Amino acid sequence: MHTNQKNDSNKALIPQKICAFNDAWTQWLQGSKFPIAFFGDSTVDGVNTTGWVANTIGMDSTSPNTFSKNLEELLREATQNSILRIYNSGFSGTNASWAVTILEEQFGGGSAYQDAQMIGIGFGINDRLLYPNEKAYRDGFKGSIEKIINWCYSKNIQPFLLTTQAIVEPGANTEYAADYPMRTSEHIACIANEVKKELAEAYGLQIIDMNEYTERFLQYSSISAQRIISDRLHFGDIGHRYEAGVLFSCLSPRTIVVDGYTKIDYSSQKIKNSVPDDWLSMPEVLTDSFKVYVDCAKADSTDMMIMSAWVFLNAKRKLTLKAYKTISPDTYVKLNGVIKSLIGAETVIDHLDQGLYFLQVFTGASSKADFKGFILE
Repeated sequence: MHTNQKNDSNKALIPQKICAFNDAWTQWLQGSKFPIAFFGDSTVDGVNTTGWVANTIGMDSTSPNTFSKNLEELLREATQNSILRIYNSGFSGTNASWAVTILEEQFGGGSAYQDAQMIGIGFGINDRLLYPNEKAYRDGFKGSIEKIINWCYSKNIQPFLLTTQAIVEPGANTEYAADYPMRTSEHIACIANEVKKELAEAYGLQIIDMNEYTERFLQYSSISAQRIISDRLHFGDIGHRYEAGVLFSCLSPRTIVVDGYTKIDYSSQKIKNSVPDDWLSMPEVLTDSFKVYVDCAKADSTDMMIMSAWVFLNAKRKLTLKAYKTISPDTYVKLNGVIKSLIGAETVIDHLDQGLYFLQVFTGASSKADFKGFILE
């Protein structure tokens, strides 16, 4: 295991990074399986999702509606790779100190997950119940996460960190308040998740702040909390689909992240399945907000995709999606696979809530390629 010296010479050596999210992405694009595992508690396992089956150590998960399964399906579509894997390594009721004891059994030889290349380390929610005070919680949790990090490196597996899914526990339930006064969301956010941020900096690890994303989803999406987190602790199907979109946006560099007014057109750097650049028009005098667009003849009248884009909305309100073209009556778009006709030069496609969206543009059965772009506002 290669190591790098910390700035403070009295501190231990830290392992050298093996790979990053972009390595996974490019491996998937070339057709590799390159499995990534998400290691955590019941919020990873998928408790409260439809068809949930509790995970068994060393065995492949069979739950169909967890964020891991949703993420795998999204990534397979985006990369056109049917063998890439995202492993669900969540276990209900568990904590980081327990996780340390089953690492070999869960990821070692003979396990269904023995080929994991990266492990996203969660935990932190149940850990607060183990300790008598905040200082003990911090020290114990930090020690356990560090052990998992170092075990991963000892096996040539790249660790990264996840903060916890947001929950609805502003105060300890009266049933548990006497025995577990730290059973609140604040303790998780201000101790376990802060520890992860510190360790990410200390070890040079990538971190996905799932707590911030899911708190934002609970607070600002138009979906009721009852539908998102009916038991106040575990996200259901809607929440897991949202989490899959969050993780996709972090793993796929093609994702365009939007939190307010945004234009997506032929000058956008992350669009895909586009037209040759010699088909583009770039007028000297602007007639609208689109500086680059396509409005040209093509050799045949076959339906052709002329733009696609993965977009993650992270706004505090719904955004209106509009599509723009010139005069062709045949151009149409798809929003998450659903056809949307363009009825004029400007068409309101939908009002979009937080989450991941796949936009595609087609010429229709036409000998003309005609499209300007999208605006979200």
